Amino acid sequence: MTVRKIVLTIHLYLGLAAGIFLTILGLTGSVMAFEGDIDHWLHPDLWYVTPGRKPLPENDMVSIAQNRFHSRVLAVQFPRASNLAQAMQMTDGTAVYLNPYDGNVLGSKVGVTNSDRALGYIHQIHLRLVPDPREMPELAEKGKIVVSWVGLVPLLLVPTGVILWWRGKRLTVKFKATNFKIPWHRVFHDSHQAIGIYAALFLIIASFTGILIGFSFGEKFFYAVTRSSPPPRQQPLPSTPVHGVTPIMADQVLDIARRAMPNATPSVMVRPLRPAGAYTVLMRVPEETSEAVHSSVTVDQYSGKVLAVHNYETESTGYRWIRFNRSIHTGDIFGLASHIVVSLSSLALAAMAISGFVIWWKKLAV
Repeated sequence: MTVRKIVLTIHLYLGLAAGIFLTILGLTGSVMAFEGDIDHWLHPDLWYVTPGRKPLPENDMVSIAQNRFHSRVLAVQFPRASNLAQAMQMTDGTAVYLNPYDGNVLGSKVGVTNSDRALGYIHQIHLRLVPDPREMPELAEKGKIVVSWVGLVPLLLVPTGVILWWRGKRLTVKFKATNFKIPWHRVFHDSHQAIGIYAALFLIIASFTGILIGFSFGEKFFYAVTRSSPPPRQQPLPSTPVHGVTPIMADQVLDIARRAMPNATPSVMVRPLRPAGAYTVLMRVPEETSEAVHSSVTVDQYSGKVLAVHNYETESTGYRWIRFNRSIHTGDIFGLASHIVVSLSSLALAAMAISGFVIWWKKLAV
């Protein structure tokens, strides 16, 4: 066999063996790239507001929600964009959406919506190939292993595909009809090559970062290379109840958290429900590229004393590399622009798996 035939054989059988899984990962990944935005798009009346000059005091916002829904506010989510609503989670399970500039209640939801459930299923299928791991724990565990190993496949498919592409260097798709008929086999063949070469670099990056997430050695690798350790597990810290003292209010808590971490902005405030509970304010630092937040300030609800500060910027190098690697894989690193790139790359993966199968099937039929 010639070198080209060997490369073609490797590319073909790897693609056929992993094709169905690559299609699943590609389609689910294209949706997950916008996981944080889809609910905004599906329910614009709940999320989008006209930015005002200055947000209302948080004490007023909490009072509006509690008086309207006759339940206590458990957590407050502060929007990253000025045109988004403030979301509050009530103790009775209601999610309330308010305009932070005028306090107008935009709407509410109780429990898990169909769109939330669907996004959850897509997320779990991407990770474990099953929609609900709680119902099928054994299959979910095996599915996670399959996904991790399938993530290795693009590291071989992409280089072999580039080698095969190099002879023709196809960059476009010809739709020219012959005898008034479009040669669909040629369209699939050209599409497979053109999409593959444009998406090659992004697929390599997605595969490599996904491997470091999927396999257990990924985190060990980062900590070993940086000679650092995982952050210690955070323990809940209680407030010290003081007889006759009224707990401090939300605005005061936020001011304390900002002073404790001047370079950060509040992301979520969790309010205490019990006398011994403490406020927890999740803070976003500029270095943190992911949607998830890993810095926090814990505040005594009576004295206002800062009980603990966990700053992402002072965490171990290995831990920050792990979070950065995940941000690259999910597309959080550059916001909407990188989300679009990740989504299109994922769609390209699915398109190449499907077009590759069609090409093989056509040749088999001939």
